[in-house]
Amino acid sequence: MMCPYSKTADGFETHLGVNHLGHFLLTHLLLGQLKESAPARVVNLSSVVHLAGKIRFHDLQGEKSYNRGFAYCHSKLANVLFTRELAKRLQGKSRERARVKTAKAGASVQIRGSQKLLKSGCQ
Repeated sequence: MMCPYSKTADGFETHLGVNHLGHFLLTHLLLGQLKESAPARVVNLSSVVHLAGKIRFHDLQGEKSYNRGFAYCHSKLANVLFTRELAKRLQGKSRERARVKTAKAGASVQIRGSQKLLKSGCQ
């Protein structure tokens, strides 16, 4: 995305809100149904740029210092950390088993027998 500084309607920095918090909330809201539907699958889209990310708890909203490239990296790191923690929390719960994966942007993903290319962009 790498958009100029802006905030979502809920007041979050755009990259963090759009790339991470929305997916986090959706997963949280669906987690009960995912557990009941086991085996279930959660796929979060991330990017290799997560390696350049750093969670800056003292400035999550980018109000003190903002760089749109780094904001994107931070949001993708948040995806990876969330996905790893979710997998860890669901591991070993036989009734609640869910597969959790992080896919790289631009990766070719098999969905119900048809191949789709995952892309993202700034609106």
